[in-house]
Amino acid sequence: MMQARKQIPAYMTVYLALTLGVLVTLWMALMEGARLGAIQLKALCLADACTDSVLAEYHRELFKRYNLLAVDSAYGTGNIGRTNVEGRLVYYLSMNLPGEKPKGYLTGLPVSDFLGLHLAGADVTEYTLLSDERGAVFRRLAAQAVEDDLGVNLAKEAIAWTQSIQAYHLDTRDVEAEKRAVDAQIASYQGKEIEKGKKLEFESPTAVVDRQNKSILLWQTLGNQGVSRKMLNRASLISQRSKTGAQAYGNLSYGEASASEKLTERALFGEYVLSYMGNFRKPRKGNVLDYEVEYVIAGKETDAENLSSVLGRILAMREAANALYLFADEKKSEEARVVALALSTILCVPELEELFHATILFTWAYVESLYDLRLLLAGNRVPLFKDEKSWHYSLGNMLAGLFETNSQGSQGGGMCYQDYLRVLLLLANEEDASYRAMDIVEGNVRLTPGNANFRMDGCFVKMKCKVSMSSGYGYNAEVWEEKFY
Repeated sequence: MMQARKQIPAYMTVYLALTLGVLVTLWMALMEGARLGAIQLKALCLADACTDSVLAEYHRELFKRYNLLAVDSAYGTGNIGRTNVEGRLVYYLSMNLPGEKPKGYLTGLPVSDFLGLHLAGADVTEYTLLSDERGAVFRRLAAQAVEDDLGVNLAKEAIAWTQSIQAYHLDTRDVEAEKRAVDAQIASYQGKEIEKGKKLEFESPTAVVDRQNKSILLWQTLGNQGVSRKMLNRASLISQRSKTGAQAYGNLSYGEASASEKLTERALFGEYVLSYMGNFRKPRKGNVLDYEVEYVIAGKETDAENLSSVLGRILAMREAANALYLFADEKKSEEARVVALALSTILCVPELEELFHATILFTWAYVESLYDLRLLLAGNRVPLFKDEKSWHYSLGNMLAGLFETNSQGSQGGGMCYQDYLRVLLLLANEEDASYRAMDIVEGNVRLTPGNANFRMDGCFVKMKCKVSMSSGYGYNAEVWEEKFY
């Protein structure tokens, strides 16, 4: 026979009831506080990670060929725009969120969904494009791309050369114009009556050189080296889009550099152009142009025009430097004066002595400069300012027109062809040089598979994003992220 179970009376004191009420309230408050903190933390972490994921989709060909990190907002479609980048951001956020609201606060709620987060919105509010600020953003990123590899020593050397050239006005002095002015004065004496019935007829001491077409002499410096005939179609490139108003622009500043930083940045940009683009000495055969550096400097449509322009500028600098030396060197100046005095004495026109002296020295400087240019194109070095030891042509050979065609010269000190390109890049208008360099990058990337519509002004390098999330528990979280390469 079963015995009845003994009933034990249960009771709860008022004190315990009040204590449990406080503990339950505290527990619920702590839970809500933890939930709110977790929602904010998760929103922040997701926004950070997903924005990084968007930047991780940088253009691979642009990085491979030019060491530049940027997101192609067209993603290979040819249709650039902020909405495409926003779409990628939404995609990554959605992949990391459940996307469903919890069914209730206490009932029907999946145990694993403590936060109940879902995406409310994602916007790229501000952004910087690779081509923004008239190419300044591109210059800065290009400078950063070579600074770690090359350092600033080459840049400082290029700055020092440029300062020396500017100090002696080698970049602005037009020796050819000075010679033409002297020759015009000499020519005014032709046919002048010196005695009754007798007119002055003579040949200038530099007539042998003057009779030769100087443009032919310039191209003869190339010797047997062939010249590329490639032409660049700039109609669809960024330099032309900037002129027609078809260029896209961002609305976020990338940052401003100080004056000293800007000079170093410009020099490093020149190193970047020399490192990643071809020139006459080191052409890039598979690209839109063979002589890309010369295009950045001169901005002509063909390799031949760009090369001719650059060689002309180098020749002008060499002429100015050589003329400076000749007029200052007592020995060589006196050699020219002896010839000038003899000719003016024979002609019985003593006032021609100074004019003959000047035109002889100017022509001597020109002929020596052609030889210098030939050395540079052959890979040799030439001192910026010559001395007795480094001077090549004698006065007799110059007046006789005995010009050598060999290119044997010093491989030691002085400047080489690439060094002159460095100087010319520093002297170039930085905005023009930036757009031309971007033309080259854009044109060459377009030659690669799947990038026929690539645009530099469609490449994001910095962006500011707003990410909004909502929770089924009634909370909202808004996060701002600013990221850049």
